[in-house]
Amino acid sequence: MNDRSSAAAPGNPLKRFLLCSPDHFDVTFEINPWMSARRRPDRKQSWAEWDALVAALRAAGAEVHHFPSLPGLSDMVFPTDVGVVGGDRFVRGRFRHPERRDEAAHGATWLLEHGFTEIPWPDDPGMYLEGGDVLRFGDVLLCGNGPRTSPRAAEHLSRVFDVPVVTVPLVDPRFYHLDMSFCPLDARRAVYAPDAWDREGRRAVAELVPEPLIISMEEALTFSANSVVVGRTVVMPSCPSRIRTQLEDWGFTVCVSPVGEFLKAGGGIRCMALDLDLLGGSRAAAGPLQDPTHA
Repeated sequence: MNDRSSAAAPGNPLKRFLLCSPDHFDVTFEINPWMSARRRPDRKQSWAEWDALVAALRAAGAEVHHFPSLPGLSDMVFPTDVGVVGGDRFVRGRFRHPERRDEAAHGATWLLEHGFTEIPWPDDPGMYLEGGDVLRFGDVLLCGNGPRTSPRAAEHLSRVFDVPVVTVPLVDPRFYHLDMSFCPLDARRAVYAPDAWDREGRRAVAELVPEPLIISMEEALTFSANSVVVGRTVVMPSCPSRIRTQLEDWGFTVCVSPVGEFLKAGGGIRCMALDLDLLGGSRAAAGPLQDPTHA
């Protein structure tokens, strides 16, 4: 149950998220250690989990938008990767894996149709970027550097959004995006698993976060860091008891919304919810919220 401090006034949401409904969600290829074509998601259960997540986000005070997934693009349910949004502008994702490249165009189309302006990429085909590697902490962007996002892409984000970027090199293939091992809570606190990073990344984050909740790899493997924060509510796919105790001691409300079918593809709640207010600033008019229609 969420406390009243997480409730937004009507028409003034605490956060806005873009989700993609699981009309065609499946595991048809294997590009991370979690994926196996022999362990396919259940369609009915996927819808039930997705609906529950939408309800949890709304109950916490968020505004939820969505677009449908398309045949042949089984990973579209993870729209965080399709771009990085700052104010009313965005940088489109550049997927390294060809299996996911078409997703970026559909995510960009939704953003363009709802008042956002696209920032073009420089002519550098060696740059690649997935939004799961980009998180805001205070006035800084943290950018994972590893299998999905290149260092030059982090530099590009810093230039176009005029914001400092701290790169965090990733070293464990199970944590292929930074948002699987780092969850910012507010301007002082974050949940993170430093063992997923190299020494440089551990040092950089330790200097940046005054009050960390450092979690073990075992705790991180529950996808507890792949969560989103709405006001003082942390919406999580799971929450080990030690983490819950600390979050509640800090005054946060924990809302667990299981997404076990989506974990079969290696994605948790943050992967499923593109933050439309990542960098704040002026907001594009995302338009009226629409409820999904189940296929």
